[in-house]
Amino acid sequence: MRLKFGAATDVGMVRQSNEDAFSAEGELFIVADGMGGHNAGEVASALAVTTMKSGARSGLTEPSQFRELVQQANTAIYTASLDDSAQAGMGTTVTALAVLPGEEPRVMVANVGDSRTYVWRNGRLDRISIDHSYVQELVNEGIITPEEARTHPRRNIVTRALGIDRSVQVDVFTYEVRTGDRLVLCSDGLVDEVSDAEISKVIGQHSNAQECAEALIMVANTNGGRDNTTVVVVDIADDISEPVAVIPDNDDTQQIESVPPVLVKEKRRITVGMTLFWSALVIIVLGVVVIMGVYGRSGYYLDFTGDDTVAVYRGRVGGVLWFDPTIDTETDLKGDDLPPDILRDVMTNREFASSSQARKFLSLVQQVILNSTTTTVPTTTTTVG
Repeated sequence: MRLKFGAATDVGMVRQSNEDAFSAEGELFIVADGMGGHNAGEVASALAVTTMKSGARSGLTEPSQFRELVQQANTAIYTASLDDSAQAGMGTTVTALAVLPGEEPRVMVANVGDSRTYVWRNGRLDRISIDHSYVQELVNEGIITPEEARTHPRRNIVTRALGIDRSVQVDVFTYEVRTGDRLVLCSDGLVDEVSDAEISKVIGQHSNAQECAEALIMVANTNGGRDNTTVVVVDIADDISEPVAVIPDNDDTQQIESVPPVLVKEKRRITVGMTLFWSALVIIVLGVVVIMGVYGRSGYYLDFTGDDTVAVYRGRVGGVLWFDPTIDTETDLKGDDLPPDILRDVMTNREFASSSQARKFLSLVQQVILNSTTTTVPTTTTTVG
């Protein structure tokens, strides 16, 4: 297939250095967003790009090779961090795209961290990659919405990155493309400042790939530019596929016949009527009690116990009638252990739809606290650059 592409990177409006790296040439496209002190993030991202470019020279013919190529980059960064104490704990996210040879026009997308790959087709923008981040896990659990994730105070925490451990789990996606598709690889400097709707709008306004990449970065800087921003735009200018015919779905909707209401003949005897009246009243009262009981015991929220530890309570804050909340899950977390934003969630009794959601949230909080005290895991102490 014939490709047209453009790429641009910018330090942004706040940062002093650019720790992003990218490559856009041939049939391999890479965006890496480095992290780590003493400019180590810049080293990690550059090392990821050079290692992958070198390893891809012999060609990539299947997803397993692409996954192994990213693993090689991970090993190179991890080894370099052990050899130089100034680079200890450095890491980088990466998202990469490679053309898959064969009769069908397909590409492979590899992803570790929160750098993204999108596809824009017929005016619609869809994300191919999946973020490996703290806020993405909250979104997956239904705790926050994707819109809330964009402004969450801990959106910079990634749960996977190259160079942190000896090996890393790599997501590889195979995607069928066709003429007119536009693929966009970017660091989180773009998506933290520009919504998907804005990205789609800018893409639709620029037919030239290079101009599109530069325009996206300009919008990110206009919206604040609080991070480095890197964008690679790849256009599928020509492929070997036939036009895709849109076949309307069959209407399998089944009409449900309406059932006429059953009419009950009124009893004429007064004694029977009174019996029915009081029976109905008792049923109503019991029904109200049951409903209030179910409501009073539904829901889960965070609060402190008597000894200042965080716990998940089942029920409603303050109780409903005589249905008082009870402790569902206790933790060892103290108020002094919590970051300010989490402490605020507990003090305002953040609510959850289920016990599993609440426990998952506390598990993520414990992981964040644990990582913040561990010098070997930079993702809890260093903002992704």
